[in-house]
Amino acid sequence: MITKEQLSIKEKINNSLGQLLTFNINQVSHLFIRKVNRELSKSGSSLQVEQFPILFLLAHSTEGSLSQQEIANFLQKDKSGIQRSIRTLERDGYLRVAADDNDRRKNVVQLTPAGKLTIKKISEMAADINRQVTSQLTPEEVSTLLTLLKKISSKMDS
Repeated sequence: MITKEQLSIKEKINNSLGQLLTFNINQVSHLFIRKVNRELSKSGSSLQVEQFPILFLLAHSTEGSLSQQEIANFLQKDKSGIQRSIRTLERDGYLRVAADDNDRRKNVVQLTPAGKLTIKKISEMAADINRQVTSQLTPEEVSTLLTLLKKISSKMDS
């Protein structure tokens, strides 16, 4: 239960930061991540939404495997953070890590059959959550939102 003081603080924050795009995008992102992680937990999955990019990147790589450094570079994350996520995903049976045949200093990461199946389930769940959210918007609003988000993303990435 939210107290009057907590409500007051929340209102003050929203009034001062509510007009800032950064604050609003971060807030929506946080709510999406929380919802997806809750749904994953309900389904019995040990995954967290933060691990999805690794799984999806491997699923869409032409070779079917990538080195840890390639994953870190592509996702623009530090190698140690990627390494922790990969260790967790490997422990839970979603990935397989092996030494590269050509360069023993490199580790090659591949999806396991369980990892491939999980991507299918995640995609279905994400589509369902997307339908829930977009059902509250008109098709024009959805189109405008996607266009604006892509435009912001491309400007931030350059």
